[in-house]
Amino acid sequence: MIQETGHRSAVDAAFELDFDGRTPVNNFSNIVAAHSAGHMFKDVRNNAKASAESSLRYAKMTHSDFVKPVIDSQAIFQDIGVQVNIPDDNYCRVSKPLAPTPEDVDALAVYDPFAAEECPLFTNSYVANLEGLASMMDEDFHVCGFSWGPLTMAGYIRGADQLLMDSFLEPELADKMISKVTKFTADIQRKCIDCGATVMWMSDPTASQDLISPDEYRRFELGPVAEVIRRVKEFADVPIMIHMCGETTDTMQLLPDIGVDCFSCDSAVDLAKAYPNVKGRMALMGNVAPVTTLMQGTPEDVRRESYDCIEKAGLDGGFILSSGCEIPRDTPDANTIAMGLAGTEFWKERA
Repeated sequence: MIQETGHRSAVDAAFELDFDGRTPVNNFSNIVAAHSAGHMFKDVRNNAKASAESSLRYAKMTHSDFVKPVIDSQAIFQDIGVQVNIPDDNYCRVSKPLAPTPEDVDALAVYDPFAAEECPLFTNSYVANLEGLASMMDEDFHVCGFSWGPLTMAGYIRGADQLLMDSFLEPELADKMISKVTKFTADIQRKCIDCGATVMWMSDPTASQDLISPDEYRRFELGPVAEVIRRVKEFADVPIMIHMCGETTDTMQLLPDIGVDCFSCDSAVDLAKAYPNVKGRMALMGNVAPVTTLMQGTPEDVRRESYDCIEKAGLDGGFILSSGCEIPRDTPDANTIAMGLAGTEFWKERA
């Protein structure tokens, strides 16, 4: 039986642009949870039990309201035929694009995530780790499923530099490549929900304003993301969060109209500027600096920056405290704990 501890109620209040007396927290963890538990990544990426135990331990220890299995996010690509390097203690990295020519784009075929025989590597790691976590849940955490956004997914397969070049020189080819993976992106998310995810996390770093303008985002990515959201919400009524790296203050303003429930801000974003632009339209999440503060700072540094984030964007609810991007692998436990506690201690000190 899952113990009711108020995790989901606090998060759901934020998604509804309200709050229930404290600021919910997302520890934005993955590999750091394995390291904190004393594991190398090679011992967890294909071990559902170790993944679940590590992520649940870390969520409880760090006072997070979310939990995500320790997974290798590049496992999505291996069954398509993308070449990846697999280090012992870090994420897989795409080493060679699968579709470098227009002919390759035309020939590209993706698997059905619901058909295990088509994607054994994805099933035996990504799916198994998420199912293992869902089966071991003993508190009412929101369980994060994960996928890349369509533009980022297309960039991994086509090559991000080439895809961005296509958007300038051959926009129809860029459209074709992105459309090839849009339904696939939605199907990955639907499979995550089928495995027990209660909220979807869609990471789209290639869509950052540092790489494409808001107008280019509207031209190439807004429609595909809207299609993903439509397909997912037809499958199950789960909240959808999007994360983009870098500066996104202008681009994020496009997202509430297509059904995004929460936007995760990189630490490059000034929440004091971003929050008024989406207030009352979409929840925000962020944005303690992951390297300079969480990994390299002290618990007091983390507490101070966490309070600053809440002051800028969380006084009226509709806000989730988190790091500005994934917490680095070697972050001290004490620092992530300090961020987790800040969501409650901020309000106690104001009482």
